[in-house]
Amino acid sequence: MKAVVIGGGIAGLLAARVLTESFDDVVVLERDKLSDEPEYRAGVPQGRHVHGLLVRGGEIMEGLFPGLRDELVEAGAHLMDAGEMRILNPLGWVASTRTGLPLLVVSRPLLETHVRRRVTAKIVDDVQVTGLSFRGSTVDGVLTADGRVDADLVVDASGRSSKLPKWLAGAGIVVPEPDEVDSRTGYATRLYTAPEGFPVVIAESLASPDVSRGGIVMRIEGDRLMVTAQGAGGDHPPRDPEGFQRFLDSLRGPIAGMLAEAEPLTPAYLFARTASRRFAFERTPGWPGGLVAVGDAVCVFNPVYGQGMTVAAMAALLFRRHEDFSAKGCRDFQRKVAKTAQSAWVLSSNADQGWVEGAHAPGPIKRAFGWYMKKWQVALVHDQDVFRRFVRVVHMVDSPAALMNPVVFRRLAKYSRRDPRRGRRRAGPNPR
Repeated sequence: MKAVVIGGGIAGLLAARVLTESFDDVVVLERDKLSDEPEYRAGVPQGRHVHGLLVRGGEIMEGLFPGLRDELVEAGAHLMDAGEMRILNPLGWVASTRTGLPLLVVSRPLLETHVRRRVTAKIVDDVQVTGLSFRGSTVDGVLTADGRVDADLVVDASGRSSKLPKWLAGAGIVVPEPDEVDSRTGYATRLYTAPEGFPVVIAESLASPDVSRGGIVMRIEGDRLMVTAQGAGGDHPPRDPEGFQRFLDSLRGPIAGMLAEAEPLTPAYLFARTASRRFAFERTPGWPGGLVAVGDAVCVFNPVYGQGMTVAAMAALLFRRHEDFSAKGCRDFQRKVAKTAQSAWVLSSNADQGWVEGAHAPGPIKRAFGWYMKKWQVALVHDQDVFRRFVRVVHMVDSPAALMNPVVFRRLAKYSRRDPRRGRRRAGPNPR
């Protein structure tokens, strides 16, 4: 039995790793020409910017590749407690505290390179996949610029730029229009030298409708800082050095001042393709056998929330519990993929709705969700237990249902009576 995975990014590599447990032959086809060393590549335009590997994603990768975490730390990545990030929300500094959750802070090129070295599937780079090969109602391979590759199972993990809906349309299979939420977020990133004692992660979060600017600074390998300035609602940071610095200076928090002794190492790189989008492949009439999709090819999230790699890792594990890749079996698999992404979609898309241009007035459920999250913003500044629970949900260790239990309601009620303006903590001084 042979499986062909389209795309050699994180989603494709993790899918290939699990598929090697049940398929005799697994081949990964990657469009880019790959290097043996950590390098930015065209197929991952967001790779030059801060990437978040959530705790759940890190746990899955460590399970698939034992020792990966230590290997990455030895290569320059940082390991910290997820609750000790310095985060400035619209009402002040959150009540950071230890959670016991290990958070791996690593650049995308370093992570992807080390994962790729561990995958035992055959990886073929510089291959342009141009379509699918059909035998009746079953996909039996992929078409490439150089010919055809046969397969018993094709996995589309080609990411945000996937052509799968177009390829299926060519076979008369119409995919429903995707759900899309566009917060019109854009960001710019520069690398700097890291001054001595600089925190591993410090962030200033966005919040609609009033706080459109934020940023995050992350220590990466090579004793460098990855500095990403973020702007929502079309308020994007400039790329020129002076404009980039003015944007940092405009933030409420101390990031600009903390970088006073840091030296820029690169130009600022822009990224603004941040719309969240999900396809309902599980509801597509006539879905063929021998074909499934995972990762951003199915559901792409605004990268600001750092959910993509973790959702892809969770989807990869589904291959361990799924053996039927007939038309019905593939539809069932896509239902599982959709379910895996659901919680992350609800959290991020609801948070982004306030930035959507021309959006309809929210319904009662979304209004209630927005009201509830504002209460959380107040509580996160004052209550370490609330923050600890929040961290576990954001990092997908616990379900969002954990935010809805009676203990949480009682704690939130305590802070809902407090005037948020009086409860706000000032942005300065330097929170080292």
